[in-house]
Amino acid sequence: MTVKNLREMPWIGERSVLDLANTVVVGAGRAGGDVDLLADPELLVSWREKALDRELVDLPREDLAELRAPVRAVLEAAARQAPLPEPVRARLNVLAARAPVTFRVDGAGRLAEQEAGGPVGGSVARQALVLAAGPERTRLRQCPAPSCGMFFLARRRDQAWCSIGCGNRARAARRAGGID
Repeated sequence: MTVKNLREMPWIGERSVLDLANTVVVGAGRAGGDVDLLADPELLVSWREKALDRELVDLPREDLAELRAPVRAVLEAAARQAPLPEPVRARLNVLAARAPVTFRVDGAGRLAEQEAGGPVGGSVARQALVLAAGPERTRLRQCPAPSCGMFFLARRRDQAWCSIGCGNRARAARRAGGID
């Protein structure tokens, strides 16, 4: 991933839970290490500008990192269609219990959830659990492209790559002998 893409963060802005989980760019750092957007002051500023949830971006860096760990763990398990790790599930359940949700029927007659306040950590935890165990679980993917690893919701059943050009990079790497 280029430095320009890291600063522009085209993958940020879909959902709060994905915005937080995708603050780690797998394999994009020096010597193939991960890039942590929360650890780099310049990238953290860019992330705070692009993320959707203003309450989330206002959390201190340490709180964001602490919340990110269980969110990523549960999304990684769900993307692999594996059982959710018990300690992580329990931790997110405790956090999500602080995010009250109300239901309403919209003008088209569809049932919709609406969060009714509470701490932002509870909201993000609830979103992670809904993605990991709810109806969208089958759409949750983790991009296998080199220098990516982003979590995303597939728009098509056969979509394997996220939407920031990873499919093109992966095909080029495969042609060069870098990916199986």
